[in-house]
Amino acid sequence: MKKEEGILDRENIDLLNQSMKSLEEAELKLEEAYEKKEYERFDKIKKFILEIESKIGEIAK
Repeated sequence: MKKEEGILDRENIDLLNQSMKSLEEAELKLEEAYEKKEYERFDKIKKFILEIESKIGEIAK
């Protein structure tokens, strides 16, 4: 049976949920790094967030 286009399978849904949870946690850490003026840490977290957002976009396609 062929998988219908636009429908996520259980594995992708789980991955999406995990990615969203990681994104939420990273956003909190980003705010913390900003408040503490830890600019190097801020940049690392920002890059991590952008990677997660990219992965979420790939899964959602």
